[in-house]
Amino acid sequence: MHAFKRLTTTALLAGGLTAAAAAPALAAPPDPSGSGSAFGLAATGPLGAVPPVPAVSSDGGAAHKSLLNENRLKAVRASALNVDATPANARSNVAGLAVPTAKLMANAVTATCHDGQGGAHLTQATVAGKRLDATPPPNTTVPVDVEGVGRTSLVLNKQQRLPNGRLAVTAMQLNLPGGKGALRVASATCGRAAAQRPAEAPAPKPVKHHDLPVTG
Repeated sequence: MHAFKRLTTTALLAGGLTAAAAAPALAAPPDPSGSGSAFGLAATGPLGAVPPVPAVSSDGGAAHKSLLNENRLKAVRASALNVDATPANARSNVAGLAVPTAKLMANAVTATCHDGQGGAHLTQATVAGKRLDATPPPNTTVPVDVEGVGRTSLVLNKQQRLPNGRLAVTAMQLNLPGGKGALRVASATCGRAAAQRPAEAPAPKPVKHHDLPVTG
């Protein structure tokens, strides 16, 4: 914590959220088959198309990345982003988070995933001055008023089972109205991909025979 206090808060997203024309929906988290992965921040829509940063994945040894300066986004401040992954585990931590236009703040936001099971932990997190649960149940939705945008939703501890059976945990996801985009904070994905079963041959269809004379 002392190290985080010494870090200068960096403006990762300097302006306010603004309503804009519809943009592509937020893509699923990185999902390299058979590996753990994690990222700190990602955004789509009016926030700008920002890929997951920093991002790591591992199907072998441990992987780690840290980020102190990120200036491609416009509505968030954070002091440090740290992500880690091994084939079975993943962890993402974003410290000193602030989204002023949503009146959202947190000393730290963390997502963890271990062998296909995961969760989120929020340290001193508040929205509009109200304290958020430190360990919210999966897919907890909180209504949020965002300046310049209106009423929207904040999903805490979003857990998404991917088609291959692996689990993606996003500690915070701030949605924009009308499905125009979202901001994701701290995401971790893990779990062994389910084996692909070979496609079964279609069952034979009965053929009807008609006892009719054949003429030549």
